[in-house]
Amino acid sequence: MKIRILLIFLIGFYSKSFAQIDKKLLFPIEVKQSFWGTKFIYDRQTLENPLALQIPLLQLRDTEVNVEYLTFKKQRKIVQMVSLISTGFSLYTIFNREKVSNGAYWGTVGGLGFVSFYLNIKSNLHLSKAIKKYNEVVSENKVGLIFDKSFNNQAIFGVGISHSF
Repeated sequence: MKIRILLIFLIGFYSKSFAQIDKKLLFPIEVKQSFWGTKFIYDRQTLENPLALQIPLLQLRDTEVNVEYLTFKKQRKIVQMVSLISTGFSLYTIFNREKVSNGAYWGTVGGLGFVSFYLNIKSNLHLSKAIKKYNEVVSENKVGLIFDKSFNNQAIFGVGISHSF
């Protein structure tokens, strides 16, 4: 009888170690700026496109990070639309030179270029805020209390401390 109880206890105690635990680790994002552009380093991988950071940023499920990153994405789409309008207007002007005056052309293209430049700067500020908040949340000290149930529905409590360098 004692062996059965011991065997059941050991099986119950180690049953979680045999299960596949989906452990989501979030790593800090490092930003390296150079003359040629900005590179992001996440989990020892170099990313050149900030849109590749969508998965780790949204996995954090922090409302401030989500709002900042989604604002960044929305403004990048607006910049693409403005660039498309500018390109379309330039092509129209090439094929219809006599219908568009020189001042109207440069005024329109210059204005659209200024709007695009401004939105690029604003969107990069939103991305920087999202990455800064993400890194603060990921690398802060955490103290937690965990509650779980054993195989026979007995309560198990645990206290944990996590510190990141």
